[in-house]
Amino acid sequence: MLDKIQLNPLVFLGVILIILGIILILLPTLSKLGLRLEEVHPLLLLGKRFDGVYIGTSPLLIIILIALYLLILFLRRG
Repeated sequence: MLDKIQLNPLVFLGVILIILGIILILLPTLSKLGLRLEEVHPLLLLGKRFDGVYIGTSPLLIIILIALYLLILFLRRG
């Protein structure tokens, strides 16, 4: 049954974004458990604190999203 289902690249991207959203929602609970953002590996989170506000990004997430974008782009072209 699963062999007949073809996963549309946009559906796949949507599923990935939903999973990332759930992870972002769970981040405050991780901070309550004692995990500090400064102690996270730099590949997972790279950021800086400005006036008490932590601003950061994930280099790993950026690499994954670029790879997904290129995959979708190449699948549409040929």
